[in-house]
Amino acid sequence: MASELTFWQVATTTPFNHELAKQYTTTLLWPVFWISMAYIVVIFSIKAYMKNVKPFDLTGPLNAWNAALAIFSTLGSLITGYGLLYEITTRGLVSSYTRVGDYYSGMSGLWTWLFVLSKVGEFGDTLFIVLRKKPLMFLHWYHHVLTMNYAFITFTDNVAYNSWITWMNFSVHSVMYGYYMLRSFGIHVPAWIAKNITTLQILQFVITHFILFHVGYLASTGVPVDTTPFYFWFCLLMEISYVILFGNFYYQSYVKGGGKKFNAEKKVVKAE
Repeated sequence: MASELTFWQVATTTPFNHELAKQYTTTLLWPVFWISMAYIVVIFSIKAYMKNVKPFDLTGPLNAWNAALAIFSTLGSLITGYGLLYEITTRGLVSSYTRVGDYYSGMSGLWTWLFVLSKVGEFGDTLFIVLRKKPLMFLHWYHHVLTMNYAFITFTDNVAYNSWITWMNFSVHSVMYGYYMLRSFGIHVPAWIAKNITTLQILQFVITHFILFHVGYLASTGVPVDTTPFYFWFCLLMEISYVILFGNFYYQSYVKGGGKKFNAEKKVVKAE
């Protein structure tokens, strides 16, 4: 029975069994949804509590957290990238995002599943923000909640273009968490690097838009595509909202009035 499956059974099945993983993940859909709702309540409760409390240092745990996610994301990028490249070279570029193929088998399938599960763990990012009394943006928690639920829901079915989404997200996160790791270790990283990371984040959403537009066109002409209308529109609307929110963040941080991050960097240089 699917309800009797455990994480270790799925993770250690060789070769990786996509159908088994889907069965197990299906049992988690409602629990992780309620976890995401509890996450919102918890982070805002902690934020309210921290108003009259000194921020926690958490330097050691933050260093370990960022280093672990940087390593995990880098490995994920390499492994899923290889799986995606195999699909492109053996079946063609278009088929790599319209048909599931062999991507969800073997190591690329395993790491895509781990990617899905990791979206719950990434809620820990927000705990570090509120406990250290750093600004908590709508973009941050909205992005975490929506991405996590999308990842779990769509993994339980065959959604071909998720291979691209997974690889791109792993790749961007490998750079992003590497940046966070350097900063948490007290190493100064120029603001232009942060700007380029945000550019990469927006670029992945733009690429996903082009993929979805093509998928939608092909489906409308009767070409078989591994997805459903619900998943397609869920993904498209989610990606549109991300482009708007990340685009606004980019404008506020790096363009408007010279860019908040660039201005803050100049102040630090002058103080030195």
